Amino acid sequence: MENYFPIIAVIVVGLIALGIVWYVITRFLVNIGAKEVGIKERRYFGRRMPQGRVVATDGEVGLQADVLKPGLHFVMYPVERVVQKVPLVEIGADELGVIEAIDGEPMPMGSIFAPDRAQNAHNNFQDPIAFIKQGGVKGIQLRTLPPGKWAIHPYLFRVSIASTTVVPPGKVGIITAADGSPLDAGRLHGKAIENHKNFQDAEAFVYNGGQKGPQVEILTPGTYRIHTQSVSAEDGSTQAGLFNVRFFDATMITENQIGLVEALDGAPLDPRDYVAMPVTGHDNFQDSNTFITAGGQRGPQKDILLPGTYYINPLLFKVILESAKEVKPGEVAVVVSNVGKDPSEEIRQAMARKIRERLEQEEEQQMQIAAEKLDQVDGEKASLADIKAELLSGDPADKRLDSGAHEAYVVPEGYRGIQESVVGPGRYYVNTLAVSPIVIPTTNQTVEWTAGEVANTFDPFEVISKDGFTMQLEVRVVFRVKPEDAPFMVAKIGDVTRLIQNVMHPLIDSIFRNQASESSAMAYLQNRHEEQERAEARVRMHLLKYHVDVVNVLICHIHLPEELMKTQTEKILAEQKQSMFNAQREAEIKRIELEKTSSQADNQRSLMEATVGVDIAGKRSEQRQREADGEAYYISSTGKAEAEKMRLIGEAQGVAYREQVNALGAQGVAIVETLKVIGEKGVRITPDIMASGGGAGDGGGIGTLLLLNLFREQMKQPGDPVITNGNK
Repeated sequence: MENYFPIIAVIVVGLIALGIVWYVITRFLVNIGAKEVGIKERRYFGRRMPQGRVVATDGEVGLQADVLKPGLHFVMYPVERVVQKVPLVEIGADELGVIEAIDGEPMPMGSIFAPDRAQNAHNNFQDPIAFIKQGGVKGIQLRTLPPGKWAIHPYLFRVSIASTTVVPPGKVGIITAADGSPLDAGRLHGKAIENHKNFQDAEAFVYNGGQKGPQVEILTPGTYRIHTQSVSAEDGSTQAGLFNVRFFDATMITENQIGLVEALDGAPLDPRDYVAMPVTGHDNFQDSNTFITAGGQRGPQKDILLPGTYYINPLLFKVILESAKEVKPGEVAVVVSNVGKDPSEEIRQAMARKIRERLEQEEEQQMQIAAEKLDQVDGEKASLADIKAELLSGDPADKRLDSGAHEAYVVPEGYRGIQESVVGPGRYYVNTLAVSPIVIPTTNQTVEWTAGEVANTFDPFEVISKDGFTMQLEVRVVFRVKPEDAPFMVAKIGDVTRLIQNVMHPLIDSIFRNQASESSAMAYLQNRHEEQERAEARVRMHLLKYHVDVVNVLICHIHLPEELMKTQTEKILAEQKQSMFNAQREAEIKRIELEKTSSQADNQRSLMEATVGVDIAGKRSEQRQREADGEAYYISSTGKAEAEKMRLIGEAQGVAYREQVNALGAQGVAIVETLKVIGEKGVRITPDIMASGGGAGDGGGIGTLLLLNLFREQMKQPGDPVITNGNK
């Protein structure tokens, strides 16, 4: 055991010596890790640190500005020692580091953020000695740390982490600067500065004259490394940045819409102008800087935004959405321009002269139409002067118009006022701040004074007739405004609603009251057509002064008082009954005459036949008398001749019979004569009836039969059927 004691002692002494050596080495040699920095402190020997300084730059006693980078370093222990090893400051890909210097030159008067006087000498704040000696300023620095790992002195610089600014699609970023030069007098927004790289270079912004307050430039959708509010890596506290970013929706103009723009900043608007003069190059108000530098004026803008998406500074431009204007078929739009040149007195006089000439021409035409209608009503020819005096009598307004006491607000294109040209049917994107379209129907419009519930109606007229009765009139007026007359009508009265309310209603009411007072109630009712034509002529001429064309005026119904209607009804019934009785009496008289005439007509033939028959009978009597006289003479003459003939024949036959009797006997002569007759007449000798004699002694049987047959044949009339052998 005693043999091992020296060895143990040597080992112990060696270990102690090794420990001492290790202790000395760790005090003089310091290893800084790959992700660390070391902070040194000088003690005992050295100059005193200047008042107000935090870190030493020239070997003063205290915390040293110089940091130990990763690696092995020799330290003059115990005069110097490493008091702390801190990790490197790591800035993520979507972050940036905001630096606050604890030491350095004092902040300039009026500044909030420290300018970077050392520029790149301090190597992104990794060389504190260069920062201090190059005039680095105490406070929050304008320069920021980009993503990466940085050896930052924790006692000289406090690092806060700020997130990158991401402007999402459909949004705009509005920047407000917390530091910079003051705004120009009368301006609301800071002017645009070059080379600040969308506010990502805070130093360039401040050094180049960036102004404090809301900025005229904006951020469009994207990712930006902007000096904004940050969070301390040590205690989690927040600190404001140079810029504050607010998000606003991009301006969306949908289909059938327009955007009216009002500038809140810019050059002052001329007091005589209602809309600012347009400037070019502002890219639909998306380039605010160009708008300002080109002399854009504040106030309503003439240019408009059509459907689309626009990235506009909402603090500089106010966008008002409106629907596109549509002019339907049967309508025109009268345009009232708020921009353009002021019409000179010469222009006004020329337009007034044009209006007068047009009115005189139309008035002459309407007078001619009215004269023709009134001539048909009155049945007599009247002069145009008399008709004009009748139609326009008692209207002071028309007298003033006739004398030219009216203003011409209608102007040619390019001048401020009511435009002479109208806009036809269609859809238009119109800046209603610059122009005011007034839609005027050009089709037939109807206004009624009736008790019915329809559009554009008034109560019926209550008028008093000449004989003191109150009548209620229901009237319908059909009118239209010609497209070429629409601007002049608008200049005269405004629009169709005002025309109906302020002109037509009181005017037509007055015309019908005056006209009804000139006639009795019953006469007015009976002369309804004439009163209607007269009223239409008057209304037509009066409304012509307002550039309105009257199509027709109709009296739809006339309500008379009940007592007048009752009396009139009774009178009419009595007259109708009297008329009916008279008519019936006349009808009966006419019926009698008709019957008489009808009877005469019915018997006229018989009467004529009888008259003619009398004449014929007379003539026949005369004819028969003459025929009788002739016949008598003829008979007398022929009778005498026949008598003489018969006498001679008889004498001859007597002589012949006597000779035959003497020769044949009396019976023989009879048989001979009978056979002669049978032969001449074709008489059947076969008897129809067999008759036998009573005896041989009845010598007259056959002879008697033959005589009977002969007698029967002689008695037959001509045309009787001949019987032969029992057959016809």
